Amino acid sequence: MTDSQAPSTDKLPSSRQLLRSTVIALAVATVVLVVAVLPAEYGIDPTGIGAWSGLKKMGDIKVSLELESTLQDGAASVASVDQKPSQSDMVEHTLAPGEAVEFKLEMKAGAVAQYKWSTTGGKLNHDTHGDGSRGSGLFISYKKGRMVSSDQGELVAVFDGFHGWYWRNRDSQSVSVTLEVSGDYLALKRMM
Repeated sequence: MTDSQAPSTDKLPSSRQLLRSTVIALAVATVVLVVAVLPAEYGIDPTGIGAWSGLKKMGDIKVSLELESTLQDGAASVASVDQKPSQSDMVEHTLAPGEAVEFKLEMKAGAVAQYKWSTTGGKLNHDTHGDGSRGSGLFISYKKGRMVSSDQGELVAVFDGFHGWYWRNRDSQSVSVTLEVSGDYLALKRMM
């Protein structure tokens, strides 16, 4: 082991330099937290940079998977006894330019519904999502699209609540949307 001399006080940082470095480190950590960690881990994007970079989508997936896992643990022992047997519905709505409409299925956790929708006369922006019962604060985003003329698939409710479709007509002409659903749901409702 070698003997080393203690550095002289003029080579050590001053209290002011240490404070400045600490403040800069806290500012950088806060920016990283807000811009990267919150969107990527929790789906919270206060700046909009997370949506632009794709980090928010990753966070939304993580949150929905965690929520789904939590709900599946509790829902595994719950049977949907009070739910009606499989049913089907079809609804058609014409949206004027700038108009929006939302249709949702009232579903129990774990319920499955098949859907197919298509437009005539143009394309629509859409957001397929779910909201929990009033006051629950639950929300999940399944799918979004811009200027889309059709979509189909299966909707699996990860929690009790309303799961469905929001469409907005950004075109300069009226557009009709036809929605066909079938499966295990309590009711099809127009929300707005």
